[in-house]
Amino acid sequence: MQQALSFSESKFWKIGFFIISALILVLMPMLSHSYGQSGDEWLQIEYGQHIWNYFFHADPRALNYDDMSLQYQGQQFYGGFFDFIMEIFHHWFPAIPLLLLRHFFNALMGALLMVFTGLFAQRLSKQWSVGLIALLFIIFSPRIFGESMNNPKDIPVACGFIIGMYSWLALMQDFPKKHLRNALGIAIGFGITFGVRSAAGLLQIGYFCIMSLLYYFTNKDFKALLVADNNKLLKKGILIAAVAVMIGYIIGLLTWPWGLQSPLSHPIESLKEMTNRSVTLRVFFEGVFRPNSNQPWYYELKWIMISNPAIVVASVGLFLGLWLKAKKEYGFFAASFLLFAAFFTPLYMIYKKSSVHDTWRHLFFIYPFWVTMAALGLNLVSGFIKNKQAQFIPFIVAVLGLTPAIAWTIKEHPNQYVYFNEFVGGIAGANGYYDTDYYQNTGLQSADWIIKNAKKIPGKKITVASNMLGFDKYFAKDTSWISWYYVRYNDRHQKDWDYYVNYSRYVSAEQLQNGKWPPTNASYMVKAGGVAIGAVLERKSKAGIDAFAALQQKDFAKAATLYAECTKADPTDENALANYAIALASTGNLDGAIQAMNQAVTLDAGRGDFYQMLAQIYQAKGDQANAQQAMNNANAIMMREQENQE
Repeated sequence: MQQALSFSESKFWKIGFFIISALILVLMPMLSHSYGQSGDEWLQIEYGQHIWNYFFHADPRALNYDDMSLQYQGQQFYGGFFDFIMEIFHHWFPAIPLLLLRHFFNALMGALLMVFTGLFAQRLSKQWSVGLIALLFIIFSPRIFGESMNNPKDIPVACGFIIGMYSWLALMQDFPKKHLRNALGIAIGFGITFGVRSAAGLLQIGYFCIMSLLYYFTNKDFKALLVADNNKLLKKGILIAAVAVMIGYIIGLLTWPWGLQSPLSHPIESLKEMTNRSVTLRVFFEGVFRPNSNQPWYYELKWIMISNPAIVVASVGLFLGLWLKAKKEYGFFAASFLLFAAFFTPLYMIYKKSSVHDTWRHLFFIYPFWVTMAALGLNLVSGFIKNKQAQFIPFIVAVLGLTPAIAWTIKEHPNQYVYFNEFVGGIAGANGYYDTDYYQNTGLQSADWIIKNAKKIPGKKITVASNMLGFDKYFAKDTSWISWYYVRYNDRHQKDWDYYVNYSRYVSAEQLQNGKWPPTNASYMVKAGGVAIGAVLERKSKAGIDAFAALQQKDFAKAATLYAECTKADPTDENALANYAIALASTGNLDGAIQAMNQAVTLDAGRGDFYQMLAQIYQAKGDQANAQQAMNNANAIMMREQENQE
């Protein structure tokens, strides 16, 4: 084992590690109140309530969601560990707002994920300097930091996973000493993982087995210890590990109603379902919307490469390039297990052609192994430095390399998780090609702006509309003067609202790439890195509501008049302009219709239906050349969309 840094085994690194660990364990929960409700959290809140009702009121809803809307379907396949415990705490402490409570403990689990990542790297390398670098790498991975505050699925899973893996490694390294403490760590870690997502828990068992086999066959002293005295310690070790996993299994099952119905077969069914979810969703990647079952094979790997600090990604490359040196310095077990742990799951997903979801959040649990590889890779460079007094340079390089991510983490609070690295030109280069605020964190900031700045209407409630599900949770204390309901972004001119809140997800790529979103008349914008990721629109005219009603009734003259008023007040609504064009064309005003339709196309050049309507209007006017050009554009867009669906 190399002595990579001059202070590597000194108390300096160890003290530094635990000081930083203590800081994030305190700081992250304190900061968690600033973060919005994540996209699935309203559903997770309901799931926790359903589990509570199952155990205390014999309500069977938590057992089956197949008769409910798309968002609910398959919810029974998830464990209820985090959501049920949060519901219990909410009943114990009803005065604390539920979102604040959830985010506090979510952030605590994120902090523990970071601390145990550093501890895992230290144990694997036996160097506190490596553990400290790994700790800094994961703290200043803005995606992980941001989602630690409000991602109630993937962060707890990742937290439980690394606690379990660290404890399993400690059990083998310390055995037969400290086996009760390490077994407890295995039980807690596996219990959290399995209790939140059973599929990840079953996968973790596989990781336990691979780690054990590698350690057993590559560590002669460990093997000799176990097989001595007629395999006495081997049998003891297997028993301890099996009991620890069984306790964790029970912990997970106790908060999972559907799993309790069939403790053996249902977890396996859940694993099969999670390998290829039957729910089809649109996912935005490389400037294209595709079904989650039809993304490029490299989808998850590319997301990891572009949305984490460049120094981490580059240092992983160092580890891979210097793998033979890593094997020599850290041992075959450490070098090989990290390769397996970091790449098996994404490669298996590629092999199985698994459905994917938003970004790489379902793979957060493998990131500690990437971070550990990065820390080891950077540390290997010190072996080429002959001057021992200069061997601390890799640590300095790590800190300097993290500077952009550190600056982002501080400056862009509380929107850290929309971070992109230099490989894609930061968020400015990624905007319009990759999802930014896909988990609708900006909702809280927009809601706070409305509460502070909305113009109250005497004798009437202000109506807030949004395309964010669960947005009403922000107005729980303000229902006396605010009402809320869901409205699709493209339907916004048709519906009644005073303020409309939306975020960047599902906005067309062309609008994002060409700066057409948010609309120029937005009263408030949430920005990160200078890029808008959320917006609040204030209603200037409600003529669009009556205009759409008149259009539906085929009263085209009235519709045209009302749409003229609507589009004058808000010339940024492409759908209102398209309907205005239809109304004008239906009254014989083809030139006006062409002008309105061209305005709609300018606002969103990615709408094939807009070009189709434009072609029809040109056709009605007898302008065959422009009609053909518009139809060619429509066909090109629709052909591209069809290819993306296949």
